[in-house]
Amino acid sequence: MSKSPQVIRPIQLELFRSTKQLNLSEAYESIPKEVSPQDSNIVWESDNLALPVERTFTVDGQTFVSEVKPAVLRDPKTKKYKSMFPYFRELRLEYALISLASKQWLGVDYHNGEDPTYKLNLTYYQIQKELVEAINQQDGSDLKPNDCPYNTSSIREGLKVLKESTVTVYDATGKKEYGFNRIKDIYLDGNRTIIEFGTMISNYITRGDWNVADSQSILASKTYYIIKLKTLLNLKFRYAKRGAFYNPSLSHLVEKIGFREYASKRETIRKMTQLIESLPEVEKVEVILKKEGRKIVDAVFHIFASDSFVESMIEANKLNKRAKNALVSPDHEHILIEPLERDFISKGQYHEAKKTYDIAKGKILHARLHSK
Repeated sequence: MSKSPQVIRPIQLELFRSTKQLNLSEAYESIPKEVSPQDSNIVWESDNLALPVERTFTVDGQTFVSEVKPAVLRDPKTKKYKSMFPYFRELRLEYALISLASKQWLGVDYHNGEDPTYKLNLTYYQIQKELVEAINQQDGSDLKPNDCPYNTSSIREGLKVLKESTVTVYDATGKKEYGFNRIKDIYLDGNRTIIEFGTMISNYITRGDWNVADSQSILASKTYYIIKLKTLLNLKFRYAKRGAFYNPSLSHLVEKIGFREYASKRETIRKMTQLIESLPEVEKVEVILKKEGRKIVDAVFHIFASDSFVESMIEANKLNKRAKNALVSPDHEHILIEPLERDFISKGQYHEAKKTYDIAKGKILHARLHSK
């Protein structure tokens, strides 16, 4: 028997919602899911219909292939159907949805005892507001939701692309590993839109396979390369101290952010360096060339974090640690997460919440001790 939505909230969903940031899965982010409209690998069967595009990627030294099958949507002007690959707009919208999911109640559905799926009840205005608030925070601007880079028609189309496009992962032998849609379903409920997350996102929420990232900086990104690079730095740069650096190779960065390779390796390195240096998260970059004889074959980037990024990493690490150290009651029905002072209007409210937390923590630890 299925359990009604919005009644039972899994423990991992409580942990997911323990921070109002962008909670991202490194495993999910490692899969190439976007294809640039200018990608030279796109093969058009006709003027409007394209074949799926394959991209190779690695995880822990193992090679996989991601096959991205485009959505086929009807053009409102020409009335003809056309293939549309997910790209920057779709990635940004997906991050906005995940960010919103950490801030409000998610409906939970159980299907025949399978892993739960999560439903987000929202309006397009909320999506616009989430993006614009991030831009304002980063740029010091005063934009209104109606100034969002995407109007309601563009958001509707982007969400359809996320729902209709399909990603299939194969191992090196060509064996199918997993196929998924990033949005499982979209439908209207009055004036609101219900979005059901796809299985991959639902699974990483349920399994706790996520790390806190800076939602405002990522959502405010102006280009695809920037949003991918910022996400990578947030997931990989966990050294929260000044002077530490992240040292990816050029080939690694090209794969992870889908970077365009130029005619010469030297030009590719120069463009990548400019891109990294443009980020507020970065203090400086040192480039170590790798050569075979006189030929440049690769490079290693020593990326040093800016002071502001170090502070954001310290905060992210605290939030990750808080989620991992949360206490679960002996009956596994309740979860106890330590309150943060910044989440309260006054110190008095915080101290009262902290007192309640300490009492509940003592009861859980006492029950554990006597259950052994």
